[in-house]
Amino acid sequence: MQPLRLAGTQKVAITAMFAALAISTDYAMLPLTNVKLMDTIVFVSGLTFGLEVGISVGALTWLVYGTINPYGSAGGLLLVILIVSETVYAFLGCLARKTFSFDGTGIAARSLFWGSLGSIGAFLYDLNTIITPTLLSGFPLSVAFASLIPAIPFMLAHEVSDFVFFSTIGPVLAAATLKIARSRAIGIVKQDSQVPVGK
Repeated sequence: MQPLRLAGTQKVAITAMFAALAISTDYAMLPLTNVKLMDTIVFVSGLTFGLEVGISVGALTWLVYGTINPYGSAGGLLLVILIVSETVYAFLGCLARKTFSFDGTGIAARSLFWGSLGSIGAFLYDLNTIITPTLLSGFPLSVAFASLIPAIPFMLAHEVSDFVFFSTIGPVLAAATLKIARSRAIGIVKQDSQVPVGK
């Protein structure tokens, strides 16, 4: 499967739509610490529309959610770290696109694989967002790794929830996105010969 090809204005529109979905679910799930659909949405946007869109969705989402947040705004450097860390899901989406098609075969294997990617992404994300700020604050590596210990419950919540969301909601969201594209409802797929969707 190849990513859906978009014109410049279409990329802006799709990025805004996916980011709006991610931001709205972030605020809706605010009481659930480290449990968010944002990672799944960034993953699916990268899977269906390519790395550029996936990274843009993650960056735009964090620019809004990381700035306007009842728990406090992320500082400039922390916000950059959060955005960079979120890109892992866009890259994983591109990886997943090359692995399983959407023709109905291997559904269970695909869900398990996507769920595993979600857990791996959450682990890498948490490592970077915990260790990097500590190191940049001037603490030694031993202190940075020690700071992971009190964060274990939050990391587990993130990894388990991402596994669940990636394996269940991820395929549904991806299939719905591809169905809309195939219907030409948003004018993305102009020539089937040029854009092999689901192959």
